Amino acid sequence: MSEQQTLNLYQKIVQVRMVAEGFTKDKASFSYTYVSGNQVLSKIKDKMNELNLLLIPSTKVGEHHTHEYKTAKGKEMLDFVVKGEMTYTWINGDKPDERETISWAYYGQQDEISKAYGSGLTYSERYFLLKCLGLPTDEDDPDAKQKEGSAPASKANNNTMNTSNNNNTQSNANTGGGTLASEGQTRMLYAKHKATGWNSFDAINTFLGYTITKFAEVQAADVTKLAQHLDKHKAA
Repeated sequence: MSEQQTLNLYQKIVQVRMVAEGFTKDKASFSYTYVSGNQVLSKIKDKMNELNLLLIPSTKVGEHHTHEYKTAKGKEMLDFVVKGEMTYTWINGDKPDERETISWAYYGQQDEISKAYGSGLTYSERYFLLKCLGLPTDEDDPDAKQKEGSAPASKANNNTMNTSNNNNTQSNANTGGGTLASEGQTRMLYAKHKATGWNSFDAINTFLGYTITKFAEVQAADVTKLAQHLDKHKAA
């Protein structure tokens, strides 16, 4: 029996965590920057294979609704928003009875319901691995490396990054500074707000004590309490 086969499930998970270093937000979408799934998986996949360690997702039938809105150019859009409960199960392939199941959730929004579901699972997996393995997106400030790193490879990327930085600067000015909600937190708050049936941010601004016009402007420290507040006012 090899040394790897003598490790229990939790020792194998620790081995996976040890091979992964801090991550940086290397992808951009609209005004958001995020850690790509490829960056996460590429650092741990080989080690998981070596250890014969499996990670199996399982989803329950969730909820979905449509969201109609207009773009800044006045174009009418229709998105599908999906959310649901799920679990991830770590399994020791050498001793399949050794397994650990962890409750999780998914949220997704796209112009097709299948795409919304797929993007929700992709985003869920990425951040499950980051949080389960205790891996920060970088040492202290998730946005610091992006601002201080090398120049983007193309003009298009540079424009995207400049737009993101400008949006963050304006948002910080509106909320009094501080780290803002992540993309996943923003989508989660949006879904909860939609469930209340409220048509404006008035009640939210009163609750927060500062003015926001979109959930990307919510301070990260306020995300949990705002989510709980929205849950309390979910429409029957």
